[in-house]
Amino acid sequence: MTSLALYPGTRTVVPPAWDRCTVFPTAFYWQRRDIIGEIQWISRRGFLPVTAIGPNVDEISDYVLYPAGWRAYGVSVPAGGTAQFEVNHANLGWFRLMLVDKWGQPGPGMLQAAIAHQPVLLTYKNPGKEATAVYIIVDDPAWWSDARSPYTLTVRRDWDPAAVDLSQVKMVAGLWGASPSVSAEFRGPSLSGPAVFPR
Repeated sequence: MTSLALYPGTRTVVPPAWDRCTVFPTAFYWQRRDIIGEIQWISRRGFLPVTAIGPNVDEISDYVLYPAGWRAYGVSVPAGGTAQFEVNHANLGWFRLMLVDKWGQPGPGMLQAAIAHQPVLLTYKNPGKEATAVYIIVDDPAWWSDARSPYTLTVRRDWDPAAVDLSQVKMVAGLWGASPSVSAEFRGPSLSGPAVFPR
C-alpha cells in the first residue's frame, strides 16, 4: 500500500496523485475514475480535507488540489431545505460534481449525482428532520483549473441564511477534516476574501 502524507500537525491526508486525464473523458472514463473508492481508501489513514462554505457564501472561485485533481467543500442544509450546486469553467466538459455524506457515500437525496456520469449541476433536498452537512466534490481530472484559470462553484439556497441557525451542524465529521482552501475566494452578500475556517 502506498504511504500517504499528512498536512503538518494534523491527521488530515494530502490526497495522492491520479494519472492526469489527457483525452476528453467519456462515460467509460468516469466509471473507472472511482473517487468514492479513493475516499474510502484515504480515510483509512486519516481525514479528508474539506473547506466549509459559510451560510452567506453564494459563489467560490478556486482550483483543485494538485495532483489529486479534486477538491471537497462542505455545506450545511436545514431540514427540508434545497441547495443547488453548479460548477463553471472555460473547459466545463472536463469537470464533474459529486455529492456525498459524512462517510463519503451518496446518501439519501444524493443519488442523482451518483447515477449521472458527468453532472455539472446538482440539486440536493434534505429529506431528514434535522439539518445536515453535505460534501460537494469538484472533480477536474485533466487539471484544467489553476490560479490563472479557476473554476466557479455557485451555491443556491431556498432558505434565507439570516433566518436559519445552522451553527449546530458539524462540518468536520465522519471522514472529513478541516483543511480550508487557501486559494479559494468566497463571494456572497456578507463575506468576501480568502477562505477562513471558523475556529
